[in-house]
Amino acid sequence: AAESNFDPEAVSRKGAQGLMQLMPKTAVSLGVLDPLHPVENVRGGAAYLRRMLDRYGDIERALAAYNAGPDAVDRYGGVPPYRETQAYVRRVLTYYRHYHGDFVP
Repeated sequence: AAESNFDPEAVSRKGAQGLMQLMPKTAVSLGVLDPLHPVENVRGGAAYLRRMLDRYGDIERALAAYNAGPDAVDRYGGVPPYRETQAYVRRVLTYYRHYHGDFVP
């Protein structure tokens, strides 16, 4: 919902594609051959989010890295001061809390 509003053919202004809005280079690195194929896209996006969770150890930084890239999170030592990324992290956590009422960051 936060990435593509459930549109498997969504393409952002920056070129991110599919349900989980994978950038083309990221999709290739994850072995996603068709980023607009819903199953491939979600598998790739989930794998990338898992990588970010493993790298950062907390959901806020992982989400920020998913949105702005790990270089930005490393550069700022946390969620970068980008309005889009900060709103993205809040939006995803709001969705998460809605679906998992017991979640506390």
